[in-house]
Amino acid sequence: MHTQTIPDPAAAGLSAAGVARLAEVLHAQYAAGQFAAAQLTVRRRGRLAVNLAVGMARGKPVTPDTPFLVFSCSKAFTGICVHKLIEEGRLAMDARVTDYWPEYGQHGKEATTLRQVFLHLAGIPGRDLTRQLALWPFWGAATRHVAGLHPETPPGAQMAYHLVNYGWILGEVVRRVTGQSIDRYLHENFIAPLGLTRTWLRLPRRELRHTPRLSAACEDQKHLPAFYNLPIIRRALVPASSLHSTAADLTVFYQMLLNGGEYAGRRYLQPETIAAATTLGYEGYDASFDRTVRFAYGFHLGGLQPAPGDPGPSMGHGSSIRTFGHFGNRTCMAWADPDAELAVAFTSDRVLANRPNRARWTEISLAVWDALG
Repeated sequence: MHTQTIPDPAAAGLSAAGVARLAEVLHAQYAAGQFAAAQLTVRRRGRLAVNLAVGMARGKPVTPDTPFLVFSCSKAFTGICVHKLIEEGRLAMDARVTDYWPEYGQHGKEATTLRQVFLHLAGIPGRDLTRQLALWPFWGAATRHVAGLHPETPPGAQMAYHLVNYGWILGEVVRRVTGQSIDRYLHENFIAPLGLTRTWLRLPRRELRHTPRLSAACEDQKHLPAFYNLPIIRRALVPASSLHSTAADLTVFYQMLLNGGEYAGRRYLQPETIAAATTLGYEGYDASFDRTVRFAYGFHLGGLQPAPGDPGPSMGHGSSIRTFGHFGNRTCMAWADPDAELAVAFTSDRVLANRPNRARWTEISLAVWDALG
């Protein structure tokens, strides 16, 4: 295990025993084959308290600088670009998608609002997804495909998590309004000024040899790694799922949000923008996940009691409706809690079945809460 030396975890409010326990949890999950490569970073009170890396990637030891594909953790980054444009008055939450992207208004989708897209109420969660996969490397083709979709349910009628169409819609709206691709806008307004040197929404070719290859330990997604390990797919711009980052970089992004939109002396967003982004927008049944969820505008929210037999809350027992973050396809997670002043990120390279993965996330998050001094 590679451990970045932290001068004084206690100064960040974590106990020495708790930090040791976090390392034990990560090592035990590695030994049990839950991943071949992973990272775990914890910040508290603005201080880096834990920064761990374990395993091998492409024949080299994983370090805190190794970029991982973080799947739907991307959605928080894409969403925050839209929030910035709302703050600037260039977009409006209850405006129609067609106000910015007229071609989207086909087949009953004409009245879809940005709010409905944020809350996965747009009515196009996954139809034709298999046919869409071949279009991912080609922005124009992919967005034309999405514009031409027929809704599976009327917009606003049913909450069903949108695996990738969330990103195509918001990404194209950003492009239409700013004239920039979503990755360029994100880089210029957040990634570069925050100093996230190991984060890209579109992975550069030179970084392919550094990012871990995916594997799966579950029957229902056994074919996914072969697809995502294709260089052309790894380098595609898919705003809902193509972010590559490190656990350390993810926690810097979330620390900026915890700070009310400010980091290292620079303001990125106004506090009221972050408050709006992390406020409950929907609580109820999700037809994609087949369970009750809490969503804000670009973030999952914590505090839900687990159903009988569930492993527990993925953000841990200390989470509340004020805890916000996002999860990535049974591999990665990143979340923040404003009351505990916590920012946490876990990256991994192995897709597990749903229950074992939720148990993995819960075990890590519980150990973080237990480490608070």
